[in-house]
Amino acid sequence: MTIINNKPESNFKDNLATLSAVLGFCIALASFVLDLKQWMQDPQVFRVVSLVGLFLYLSGSLWFAFNTKNAQLRWASLGILYVTSILYGVWVGTWLITPAPRPITIDTMDSVSLWGPYLDNKGSSVTYGLAPGKTTNAMELTYSVMKGGYVTVAREINSDMLNGTKAIGFSYKGSGDIDKIAPNTIELKLLYKPDANGKSAIFSVLWNHATDVKKWTWLEAPYSLFVCWRYTGCQPGEALDPSKVWKIDIAISNKPSDTPGSGTVLIDDIQGIK
Repeated sequence: MTIINNKPESNFKDNLATLSAVLGFCIALASFVLDLKQWMQDPQVFRVVSLVGLFLYLSGSLWFAFNTKNAQLRWASLGILYVTSILYGVWVGTWLITPAPRPITIDTMDSVSLWGPYLDNKGSSVTYGLAPGKTTNAMELTYSVMKGGYVTVAREINSDMLNGTKAIGFSYKGSGDIDKIAPNTIELKLLYKPDANGKSAIFSVLWNHATDVKKWTWLEAPYSLFVCWRYTGCQPGEALDPSKVWKIDIAISNKPSDTPGSGTVLIDDIQGIK
């Protein structure tokens, strides 16, 4: 008489099901509780991820519940599954009532004809043109910044383009001199149209040491992070009004902790986030 021991295989399946349930539960719970759309450019992708997480959680929980010998664990897992399914169903219902807001496209960077350069008086330089982007084209900035210097490209936008948005973002990647240690800083400025006195209020946000990133990266800044430049036409602490934005300015600047030198930065897909 031969006895076949399937215990290792059974344990493996139980462990796999448990791991699947835990992983799926974490994804589903995070999708429901947290507003992860801040880091997801496309809300539809975010929803697909949450559905995959729910499927993993459902399948793993059911497998665990019907294979565990512990009755308390069985009913506990089924109870959690029941509550989670109801909460997820309520959340899915909100998709039908309120469609996910889509970002406003400001510039796909398929052309750079609307952009123009601004330079410091320290000897910094920049050239710009088109290069392969995330999907089609991107604006390529080839720059050299002196100590304490900067290079800038800017373009005007329609005054109502950012109406109803709460943040602005773009994709980028870049590299610096191979013999340099520290990258330089990326600054994003939003400007109001000049007033009767010729003053154009400037609000800015910056990302220190950000230019040396080899993979496409998404940078996003809520308007609450933008800081007024004193004496430009706004007051310290004044909140940015996106409906007044007239010009977008992207700069590569050398801050005290950066290293002067040259490099390349690609900018793509500038969006207003609702």
